[in-house]
Amino acid sequence: MTAFNIVINHNDQALTLTIIPKDDYFHIVYLEEILGVIRKQESDWILLKAEEIDSEGLAVDDKLAGNGHHLSLGVAEINQISGAIENHLQ
Repeated sequence: MTAFNIVINHNDQALTLTIIPKDDYFHIVYLEEILGVIRKQESDWILLKAEEIDSEGLAVDDKLAGNGHHLSLGVAEINQISGAIENHLQ
């Protein structure tokens, strides 16, 4: 499967993220930095710990600051991202 883009809402702003599928997990990338990696475990999506991430040459940063906005991968963001991934896979 090839990488694809999704759009999530954060602080009333649309953010485009790139999703890079791997074996059984997905890299979440914004501006060439990995924000995190999620994996579906049964019916739930889990955020992997930083030490579990194979960055493959990309910088890893679970917090994003820019344009006065701060993005961290919390429950709301993970729910949006996992829903977008599931929609893309259908």
